[in-house]
Amino acid sequence: MELLLILFALGIAFLYFYLNSPTVIGAAGERRINSMLSRKLDEQDYILLEDLTLPTAQGTTQVDHIVLSRYGIFVIETKNMSGWIFGGKTQARWTQVIGRHKTQFQNPLRQNYHHVKVVQELLSIRLNQLENLVAFVGSAKPKTEMPPDVFWSKEDLLSYITSRRIVQFTENEVRNFAHKLRSRALEANKETRREHVQHVRKKIARKEADVTKCPRCGSTMIERTNRKTGQTFSGCSRYPKCRGTL
Repeated sequence: MELLLILFALGIAFLYFYLNSPTVIGAAGERRINSMLSRKLDEQDYILLEDLTLPTAQGTTQVDHIVLSRYGIFVIETKNMSGWIFGGKTQARWTQVIGRHKTQFQNPLRQNYHHVKVVQELLSIRLNQLENLVAFVGSAKPKTEMPPDVFWSKEDLLSYITSRRIVQFTENEVRNFAHKLRSRALEANKETRREHVQHVRKKIARKEADVTKCPRCGSTMIERTNRKTGQTFSGCSRYPKCRGTL
């Protein structure tokens, strides 16, 4: 009986951590956006593609949603988050605050810009014929002024897409775009996702390695403390010969 209780507790703990993992939470947010767009967008005017893993020169990239229409192509990054969100269009990192806990994450507009460029190159069209959109679908609220291409409700995202009425493509071009993207997309399976996750992790590791180098001389950066304020910062290991900081 005691063993059964231990196994039951372990099962509950595993289920809790699984359901609260970033992958599961992110996928739930993507499904909410996809469900809304598939129901609300007129199939005569729009083609919706979701969860595409596209090949790139460096590996792969995963795009949450692409809406194809005569009025332009909308590349959408979904964020299923809670708490307060601090950030700006030009900031490399945004901040999520939940109570006293702060977490930084990549500016989703910058993240999605890479997706936009991949789609642009695959379709051989102009960059201004695509739109870089970010949709927050959880309970998160902005705490700073946000760019107009970041949306905080599904309804606002839908209204924006359907408000674009300047014709840029023919119906035949839109169908060809959809065919090309579907044919180039890798099959959605566990192996594809595993390879994509590994590619992203390696990319992040390379960036972190670059960050630890001194911007002035390339030496290793180490943690130092400001004697006046007590705040920590990254300083060059060759100080005082080099005064590079991050």
